[in-house]
Amino acid sequence: MPMIKIGKYSFDGPWLMSRIDLIDRAAVYAILCFNGNSYNVIYIGETGQAGTRLSNHERSDCWSKNCNSSLYVAILWTPSSQYTADDRRKIEKELRDQYNAPCNRQ
Repeated sequence: MPMIKIGKYSFDGPWLMSRIDLIDRAAVYAILCFNGNSYNVIYIGETGQAGTRLSNHERSDCWSKNCNSSLYVAILWTPSSQYTADDRRKIEKELRDQYNAPCNRQ
């Protein structure tokens, strides 16, 4: 399984957004833009239902506007047996503060 380091966390992926069908599980996720050499973080979020959340996200227009190539997603699964909703939100805030991604600034 592919992995990418975002902050101090190892996320699953990245996967091409147009080709992924995620299940509804708790996660912190990063929307990435591949610029030919590396991935740029354009949004960090968290959810209790990754599949549903990413399939109809209100910021998806911002993602497209901030990426002139293909959008990717990377997932840090946060099962309730190991993480609380507060834990997810803390990780999300930590990564948002670290990356200052363009679609998190609105």
